[in-house]
Amino acid sequence: MKRYYEVEKIEEYAGRFKDEAKRPGFFGGLCSRFVVLWTLTARIPLPKKWWPEIAPPAADALAMMPLAGGILGFLSTLPAWLLAFAVPPAACAWIACGIYTIAGWSLHLDGWGDLWDGVGSGRRGEEMRAVMKDSRSGSFGVAGIVLAIGVRAALLSVIDMEQWLAVCVVAGGVGRFASAAAACVGVYPWEAGLGKDFVTGFKGYQLFCAFLASCLLFPFAPLGWLIGVPLTCLAGVALALWANRALDGTNGDILGAAAVLGEILVLIACAV
Repeated sequence: MKRYYEVEKIEEYAGRFKDEAKRPGFFGGLCSRFVVLWTLTARIPLPKKWWPEIAPPAADALAMMPLAGGILGFLSTLPAWLLAFAVPPAACAWIACGIYTIAGWSLHLDGWGDLWDGVGSGRRGEEMRAVMKDSRSGSFGVAGIVLAIGVRAALLSVIDMEQWLAVCVVAGGVGRFASAAAACVGVYPWEAGLGKDFVTGFKGYQLFCAFLASCLLFPFAPLGWLIGVPLTCLAGVALALWANRALDGTNGDILGAAAVLGEILVLIACAV
C-alpha cells in the first residue's frame, strides 16, 4: 500500500510539472529560479538585468540547486584542469578546491563548520543553535572545514585528470541534492532565519523538481550519478532527521552541511 501511494505521488508530481510546462512563461520562470539561487549561493556575478522583477519563492529556487552546483563545479574546475597539463595534478587538485571555495562553496562550508562547532560543543537544542549562530569559528569548525577541503582535494587528485570536469559537474550538482532532501524532511520551528523560507516551503513536489534538475547531469558521469543520487538523498534525509531531534529543527547551516557531505560522498563514489 505504501509503495502504491509513493507511485501515485510521483505520478501526481509528474502531471503537475507537465501542466506547468504548458503554461506561458514556464522557461522564464525556471530561469528566474536559477538566477535567484545562483546569486545567493555563488560569487560569480550575473548581469543585473537578469534578476527577475518578482522573485520566485525561495523553496522553488532551491530546486535548482543541482543545476547551479553542476555549473559551478565545471566553471571552478576548468582553470585547474587546464593547468594540469603543466602543473602536477596534486597541486592542481588543491588549486581547483581553492577556486571552488572562493566561487561559492564557502557558503556551504560555513554551514559545515558551524555544524562541527555545534556538535563539538556537546550541547543540544537551542544551546547548540546558539553556538552554531555565533559568527566566530571554533576549533571544531576550523578542523571540519580543513578536513572537507583536504578530503575533496585528495579525492580529486586520485581521479583521472581527463575525468575532472565531468566528475566535478556531477559531484557539485548531485552533492547539492542532499540539501534538497534535507529541506524536504526538515522542520523549521523558529520565527525567523536564513533557512526558513527554504525549509518551510520545500515539499515533495520541489524535491521532484530538484531530481529532474539533477537528471540533466546524468550524461557527464552516469555511474557517479546513479550511485550519487540515492546516496546523497539518504545523507540529506539522515542529517535533517538528526537535526530535527538534536537541534530541534533544520536550519540553513544544516542545508549547507548537507551539500558538503553529499559532494564528498559523490567524489568517493567516483574515486573508487
